[in-house]
Amino acid sequence: MHHLGMRHKHERLVGAKTHKKTPYIGFLDRLTFVAGIVGPFTVLPQIFSIFSTHSAAGVSLITWALIFVVTFPWILYGVAHKDKSIIVSFILWEVVNLAVVVGVLMYS
Repeated sequence: MHHLGMRHKHERLVGAKTHKKTPYIGFLDRLTFVAGIVGPFTVLPQIFSIFSTHSAAGVSLITWALIFVVTFPWILYGVAHKDKSIIVSFILWEVVNLAVVVGVLMYS
């Protein structure tokens, strides 16, 4: 469990039982939650461009489809660890990624 990023999760869970949350960690938790919500909105200009021009010229279907596929396990991870920040963020990412994929399929 202490590999591939899981070490932090383990230490955070163990630390939560024995230590108080520091102001820095509290701030970082809030910051990453906001970034996780705002981040997917950065794809909106791409979606708008595809659907408003009815053109997906220069947009790679393979890239966006792969992004959609590799993002999905993060939702499962968030559910397994009951981490709302990860669940909400990656569901939003999947929605915008799927919108790009659909747009490319419709307008290529």
